[in-house]
Amino acid sequence: MNIIFEILYLLSVFYLLALYFSLFRNVVSHRRETKTTLGYKGEKLERAIRAHSNFCETVPFNLFLSLILYFNNYHFICFLSLLIMCVGRRIHANSISNVNEDLKKRRIGMRLTVTSYSILILGILYYIGNIIYFYILSKTFSTTILP
Repeated sequence: MNIIFEILYLLSVFYLLALYFSLFRNVVSHRRETKTTLGYKGEKLERAIRAHSNFCETVPFNLFLSLILYFNNYHFICFLSLLIMCVGRRIHANSISNVNEDLKKRRIGMRLTVTSYSILILGILYYIGNIIYFYILSKTFSTTILP
């Protein structure tokens, strides 16, 4: 079962990469359309830039934290967190990119992002608890006779 979550986690990482390139290409196409090399001309370009920037501001730290859990075999937790991050970032990017923005959807995207971070934080705290527990257990039931 763990291998399934590992594969799903890696597919989620791939999806986030594809979403990143999609947002990046959106900014580039709007820049070419408005012939703007620096800054922004028009609300559509500004919104495309902010959608890309918000993605770049939130996803890397989430990926970093999820890798801590991934390499310690907590695949379910890191997959669940990344799945929620994928959905949240997609909803948020679609909402903020639209000139007729739906603030409810944008808030949902932000809440899902925060939920994703919360799951990671709880997972890391659980991992730390396991480290402490097994350290104490190893000291309590020491089988060595050496001084």
